[in-house]
Order: sequence, then structure tokens, then C-alpha cells
Amino acid sequence: MDTKFLPRDKILGKQVIDSRGMIVGNVKDLSFDFETKGIAITVNTSLNTEIFIVGANIAKVGDVILLNKDINLIAMPPVEEVKPAATPTVEAPQVPPSAPSVSAPSKPGLCKMCGFQNDPNSRFCIKCGSKLQ
Repeated sequence: MDTKFLPRDKILGKQVIDSRGMIVGNVKDLSFDFETKGIAITVNTSLNTEIFIVGANIAKVGDVILLNKDINLIAMPPVEEVKPAATPTVEAPQVPPSAPSVSAPSKPGLCKMCGFQNDPNSRFCIKCGSKLQ
């Protein structure tokens, strides 16, 4: 029997597909059981969960990893998503628009609302947020 070894970096990130042709997720890590001499892959699923798949359930490894069994992701509880704390919004002070001078030529990047000189390639004023022309 010809043995073929694959390095870890050739396995990590591969897409895992079950026997029905459904995408399970991508390989996150490999595990090795020293007692049974077995291997398993840790898969990040499309439902943001992690599952372990033992080597006996892996049918083929190529461009993807094909399993020899169905994986029912719906029955598995999703990982609780941590939502970031709400950050208070700070509103910019309202600056009354000043009438642009008719005689002064407009410089590229000069905000007509607050008078701040932005980068000539800017599309919006970084001080007040107004659209530049």
C-alpha cells in the first residue's frame, strides 16, 4: 500500500464538503490522538461553529476535503456572537455656512461650508463632512 503524507499547510483552509455535496466549512486545525493514533480536523462551519471530524469520516483529500457522511449543521448550536459595545456618537458642531467670496478663486480641497483646506483629491471635508466640489 502506497502511503501519501500531506503537510499541515496543505490541509489548513481547505473547504470541507459532506457526502451530499453541501459545504460544511473550512479546515481550521488538525488534531492527533496519541492513544488511538487517529487524526481529526477542526472545521469552522458556515454557521460560525467549530466541529471536529475524525479521520475515518474523511473520504478524499484533493482541492477540497470530501467526507463520507452527511453533516447536519442545523442541529448544532451556533456560537454566540459577541457584539461590540455601543460607542457614543459625537456630532460635529454646526458651523453656519459663510457666503463664498465672489472675487476669490476656489482652491482645490477648500471646503465652502467651513473653510477648512483639505487634500486637493478629497471628496469630502474631514472637518465638517460636507461634499467638496
